[in-house]
Amino acid sequence: MLNSAVSPSRALLALFYVVLFFITAGCAASSTTIIEEEVVTNSRPMYSYTSLLIQDFELKRELYSDATDDRMSQRDLRYAKLPGELSDHIERYIKSRRIYKNISRDGKADASTLLLTGKFIRLGRFKISVAVSLRDGVSNQEVAYFRQTLWDVLDTTDSFSGLGREVADFVSRIQYK
Repeated sequence: MLNSAVSPSRALLALFYVVLFFITAGCAASSTTIIEEEVVTNSRPMYSYTSLLIQDFELKRELYSDATDDRMSQRDLRYAKLPGELSDHIERYIKSRRIYKNISRDGKADASTLLLTGKFIRLGRFKISVAVSLRDGVSNQEVAYFRQTLWDVLDTTDSFSGLGREVADFVSRIQYK
């Protein structure tokens, strides 16, 4: 008699934990990264470049605000600073991998320099899309291209560290292509 009373209560408790798990899994702050395109078109090996020059990504104001300069909100002002913050994150992650001898955000490009440029395609509460380009320092010819989207972004300003890491992963991945 005791076993039959315990068994349904254990089953009910197990069911409760399963339901609780599914509820909390849906509330977790996460983002999904989708790499839409990745192309390397360089005729010389990528590892022959020893310097990287990171330029701030292009961010058109229409992507985050329709207000005039004097009527921008605090949120709009934060969005305007995002290209510089993203460049900081990219620089930090690439430096930690020690791929290049010289990494800078301002400097002069030469034959051993790659220029990392990019632009925001979409910037919003639930989605960030960027297009990243690596260009030869002398000819300014595109040698690699990368386009990706971060989905399920709850707060754009908090997701930039992850986006910087994704760009650094791209730069690292193509070193021996």
